[in-house]
Amino acid sequence: KTGEGIDAMKDFIFDHLHFMSIFLKPQGQEADLVEPLIVKDTSTVRDVCTKLHRDFVRKFRYARVTGPSAKFDWQRVGLHHNLMDGDLLSIIMRR
Repeated sequence: KTGEGIDAMKDFIFDHLHFMSIFLKPQGQEADLVEPLIVKDTSTVRDVCTKLHRDFVRKFRYARVTGPSAKFDWQRVGLHHNLMDGDLLSIIMRR
């Protein structure tokens, strides 16, 4: 009735379903740090591209990532890069 423990329960469920949050930065725009993309915790850049739009993989050039999975800020990565919770991802595509 009091709502006590709801946030803890949400965190518990989120962790046990093996999800993670990825933040997106559209090319030439500011990063969206408010609404993350929720993906499986084993996701790669390819998985995120596929989830966003089927043409993203076909038109993919490279991606830039900053966060826990990057060796340095805005590391240039390919489709097979394994993402980690809290990463900020920018996908660069061919025209």
